[in-house]
Amino acid sequence: MIRGTFILFAFLALALIDTRAGVAEVYRPWCADYGGSMNCGFHTYEQCRMTASGTNTFCVQNQWYLQYGPGREGPQPGRRFRNR
Repeated sequence: MIRGTFILFAFLALALIDTRAGVAEVYRPWCADYGGSMNCGFHTYEQCRMTASGTNTFCVQNQWYLQYGPGREGPQPGRRFRNR
């Protein structure tokens, strides 16, 4: 009886685990800098400027986007590249 209850609880615990696929981080090219906090959700400089207008905010290029670009992978842990 105890063994059956344990198996039932183990099955229920496994059934509750979320198995959805992970979502990759999307890097956009422009960020609004609010003096310490950043919003990097802008596709164009004009979008950023419209959001920042009338505030003490300025637009800067997203360094992550410049490094990895659209659709590129970030650095892989444990993966090394050889110089030729």
